[in-house]
Amino acid sequence: MGTLNIDRYHAAMGDASYKDCTRLHDQRLSDAEATFYVTQRKIPFAPCLGHERLVRLLVDSQIDRPRLRFLEQDRGGLQLFAAAIEDIQFVGKIRAVRPGTIVFAQEPFADITGAFGLTQAQEIKFEHAFDLPMTTASTAMQFRMAAGENRWLSDFSLRRNGDIERAVDIAVYAFIGGFNDTSNLEAAHRLDIPAVGTQAHYWQQAYIEYMDQPEIEPRTGKPKHFEQVAFERWLDANPNGTTLLLDTIDVYTGAVHAAMAATSTEARRRAFKGFRVDSGNLAELGDWCRRFFAANGLTGLRANLTGDLTVEKVKKIVAEFPEVAGFGIGTKLSSEIPAVAGVIFKQCVMNGLPTLKASNSEDKITLPGLLQLFRGTDERGMYVADVIGLDGEEVEIPGAVQVDRLLVPFWENGQHSSIPSIEKQKVFVEEQRRRFADIENYPRQLSANVRKLRDDLVQRMRVDVSGWEEVLSMPEPADVQQEMKG
Repeated sequence: MGTLNIDRYHAAMGDASYKDCTRLHDQRLSDAEATFYVTQRKIPFAPCLGHERLVRLLVDSQIDRPRLRFLEQDRGGLQLFAAAIEDIQFVGKIRAVRPGTIVFAQEPFADITGAFGLTQAQEIKFEHAFDLPMTTASTAMQFRMAAGENRWLSDFSLRRNGDIERAVDIAVYAFIGGFNDTSNLEAAHRLDIPAVGTQAHYWQQAYIEYMDQPEIEPRTGKPKHFEQVAFERWLDANPNGTTLLLDTIDVYTGAVHAAMAATSTEARRRAFKGFRVDSGNLAELGDWCRRFFAANGLTGLRANLTGDLTVEKVKKIVAEFPEVAGFGIGTKLSSEIPAVAGVIFKQCVMNGLPTLKASNSEDKITLPGLLQLFRGTDERGMYVADVIGLDGEEVEIPGAVQVDRLLVPFWENGQHSSIPSIEKQKVFVEEQRRRFADIENYPRQLSANVRKLRDDLVQRMRVDVSGWEEVLSMPEPADVQQEMKG
């Protein structure tokens, strides 16, 4: 059963649109056809993901009686909107880019067309459907680009999420965006991949009693350090291969105890496959550990680095310690991401006429008309440039031998087009990423037709020759009046 996960202004506008006093010239405002486009404005690029979430939100839209009663009893009275949504499933049309398509800030990646009264109330569904997936996948892509193609990326973010289902979603969309696996068992189950993760610091801490009741190291005849005992027990428990966490005390000490444990028997040597460093100068410590282990006959170990890693830190580590095998990313993938996608939902057509929000801030001026996203491809299959144009125009892109229209039908008459599997979306994202020669400086622009339509419409909307100054008084500064006259 659907919930009232909409802002009150959606319900208030919906309700008002059904009232006769808000008619357009010849029809109820609620029945007039409107189109809203969807984009994001905060992150430079991201795979467009969340189509399946949008479907769930659209399908699960029928509101139960208690919630309808809540609307009806609203202080402003929202009875008309409550009646409109009681038994009606949304039947508008949606276009969207293919799931996994890499898009850039301010590019339209979806639009929705339908009767104004119900269509405008779908805003939150689009924002909730796409914001988290695109934010997560974009962050994952940036980590992948920083790490390089062959280094392992693991999602360690479960502990840093305030909600279990959110954590699963982050793991899934990080996987699509370029990560290899996750420590989240539920997510790994849904992805049908092995989960990763070995031990925490408190495994070593659990053996603290061996400080007072030590075992004797037969090779020296002296007491074993308790951390060596802990490592030996762990290697014995995981004979098929495991990773040892080195910084419970400090990395240098941990490496010594790991080497003592791993070289104590052949079985333990075989079980020791890698090491993890979780604090300090990760590149410096990782490189020292690799050389230390190699000097003691422990070669071929995977160096795994974790600890509040950012994209910039990963780049730096790769430059200083190219032998690093993998990274575990947690906090900076979920709870401390630098920016969310900021998905927005803006009207662009009303009753067949282009419309926009002009705004006092130039960067908040929206785009008018039924839009299309065009992408050019050269003879090598590399992407050349994107153009935001009008759906009805033909766009030429210099250097492109092929220009594709990325917005395609997705939802109509209550049915949606098929959504590829997670694995196929992941492959598609990877294939596209390799087709951008320089994704951070990829050319994008408005078509001349969109630019002219926007500029002309802004100018027309700002001109007011109604004679309002004969009725109203204007405070200082007086130049505001002249500005309003255009």
